[in-house]
Amino acid sequence: MTNDLADVNERVAEEWTSETTPGERVRTVMKRTYDPQSVATIAERALTSETTARKHLGVLAEDGVVEAVSLPDTRGTWYKRSSRSVVLERAGQILDSVDVETLSERVTELRETVREFEEQTGAESPRAAAIAGADLDSAAMTEWQTTRRNLKLARAALALADATDAVEGDTGTTEHGDPAGVIG
Repeated sequence: MTNDLADVNERVAEEWTSETTPGERVRTVMKRTYDPQSVATIAERALTSETTARKHLGVLAEDGVVEAVSLPDTRGTWYKRSSRSVVLERAGQILDSVDVETLSERVTELRETVREFEEQTGAESPRAAAIAGADLDSAAMTEWQTTRRNLKLARAALALADATDAVEGDTGTTEHGDPAGVIG
C-alpha cells in the first residue's frame, strides 16, 4: 500500500512539473503559505531549485504577493504570503459571490452592528473594550471582532469593484506612462 501511494505521489509530482512552470509552482505554493518559510522549504514544495525559487520569490515580493521576512535565530530570507494579497483575494471572492448592491446593503448592516457594540461598551474596538473592562462575554467579543473584520473585507470588496469599474472605463495614461495620473 505504501508503494502504491508513493507511486501516485510521484506521478502527481511529475504531472505538476510537466504542466506548469517553476514560477507557477512557486506562486501556487505561496498562495498557501501564511507562516514564514525558508527558500529551501518553498523550493522543495514547488519542486524546483532554490535558485529558481529565490528568483520567482523576488518577483512575487516586488508584485506584493509575498513578503520577505528576517527571523531571529535563522539564516537567510524567509517568505510568507502578504496580508495585502490575502485581502485582495478575499475581496475578489466576495465580489464573485455577491452583487455590489447586496454587498452595499451588507456593509450598512455590519456598520450598524459595530456601532451597537461601540455604544454598548463605550469603546471603539474590542481591544479597547477589554482594556476598559467592558461587560461583554467572550462570545460577544468574538462576534464584534468578526463583524469588524467582515466589515473591512466587505469595504475592500466594494473599493475593488469601484476601482475595477474605473479602470475598465479609463484606458488612458499620462504622457509619462502613469496610468490615469495615479502617481502624481
